[in-house]
Amino acid sequence: MDDNVAEFLAFLKEDRHLSNNTIMSYQRDLWQTMDYLQDHGISQWQQVDQYMLIEVLNEFRQQNKANSTINRIISSLRQFYKYMIRHHYLTVNPMEMIDHQYTFNQPATPVILTEKEIEQLLQVPDVSTPLGIRDRALLEVMDATGMRVSEIIALDIADLHLDVKLLQITGKNNQERIIPLSQPAVEWIETYLKNSRPQLIKNKQETTVFVNAHGCPLTRQGIWKKMKEWVTEAKIKKEVTPQTMRYSFAVHLIENGADIQLIQEILGYNAMKAIQPYLKVSPQQLSANYMKYHPRA
Repeated sequence: MDDNVAEFLAFLKEDRHLSNNTIMSYQRDLWQTMDYLQDHGISQWQQVDQYMLIEVLNEFRQQNKANSTINRIISSLRQFYKYMIRHHYLTVNPMEMIDHQYTFNQPATPVILTEKEIEQLLQVPDVSTPLGIRDRALLEVMDATGMRVSEIIALDIADLHLDVKLLQITGKNNQERIIPLSQPAVEWIETYLKNSRPQLIKNKQETTVFVNAHGCPLTRQGIWKKMKEWVTEAKIKKEVTPQTMRYSFAVHLIENGADIQLIQEILGYNAMKAIQPYLKVSPQQLSANYMKYHPRA
């Protein structure tokens, strides 16, 4: 990835004769994007699709970057991808599928689903079918763990410790994490593994937990598309992505009194900045915590 960016920057200098300041802006934008992608297990530009780029832009938005900054990043990515196509490094340009003004439609704070809306989503899959059982198990895992899409699609049978309600995964920066599971998540995973997955897999050696209708591992694109279908069927009038489930997971834990450090441990990185507007403590919570923890209260 670094080599492609370096070659593109050299092209801007030697062929386009752009100023050093302009080239530095391109470099900064592309390095920020590349850092995010590499942190999420992406090592080649060929692996990047429009869904991953939308995740990147959403992440920058949650960092409170100005719209002008994000639109500049979009412009830099557009020019970079045109270069990659023109020089035959790629055959598909994912930036063509993203509206240039996309970020102006994104809220300053992340969309959060209510507990009722989560329940609406969970009821959408038709659990009389193998794929419906898979979808219900997948949604239960997303709701119970706050896992990234990249972690969910990489989930292996060996990572499941259902007898003790735990998942053991390797996440960002190859860090191993232990994640608790809810009882409903355990039950639906067990149902999926027993009754659904055996009907879907074609290769008995396949160890990925969540597979598609052809028995191959689910992809990031597959989960994004399914999420749109679930949200539409649940009649939820919000812009929901898989990342929405992750933020909702954190906010629901906070609202129910969970320790922020615990949430950071489960999520695997400091996601608190994105949900900062939801961290305000109510007077009732403040009083209750004071009475609970002050030694002379």
